[in-house]
Amino acid sequence: MYPLAEGEQLLWSGRPQRYVRRYADYHNYVGVAVGFGTIVATGIVGIVMFDVDPVTFSLWPSFFVLAIALIAEQNRQRRVLFGVLTYLVTDRRIVFVADRPGGIEFRWVWLPDLATPRVRDHGDGTGTVGFGAPVRVRLRAQKFQARSLLTTMVPELVAIEDPEHVAELIARNAPRTPAAG
Repeated sequence: MYPLAEGEQLLWSGRPQRYVRRYADYHNYVGVAVGFGTIVATGIVGIVMFDVDPVTFSLWPSFFVLAIALIAEQNRQRRVLFGVLTYLVTDRRIVFVADRPGGIEFRWVWLPDLATPRVRDHGDGTGTVGFGAPVRVRLRAQKFQARSLLTTMVPELVAIEDPEHVAELIARNAPRTPAAG
């Protein structure tokens, strides 16, 4: 299960201890609700002031329900991913391993490609080690894509025990890591 390269040393391994909700889990719901509210207001104004046929607006609730269902499915897939995810921190990279019934999937990020690790404490003995991904990476991770969530997730170690120690391991080894290529 451990896809270590020759000479690579495993420094730490762990799993998410719980599912952590984040702003990104909810902002799509808010956007859809605001959009739907705007459409309803436009429809009411159109019906009342311009005598538009109400049947014109009859399918709009279906689009709203479809958008909410797509967002809910994306969040469900993220929750399932955290149930099968294992993190490996080596002296060269961070490896994300998703051990699913259909097979094992590996993704990794080279340590030099990451920004300085930042720890966010959850107050229950766990924390998240993040790397301050650029906005474009975070937005790309939120798109509905037909690929695995593992390929689009922002590199972060979510809800792990002893996050300060893991962040220190990453920070200490990142400058010594040879250039990936």
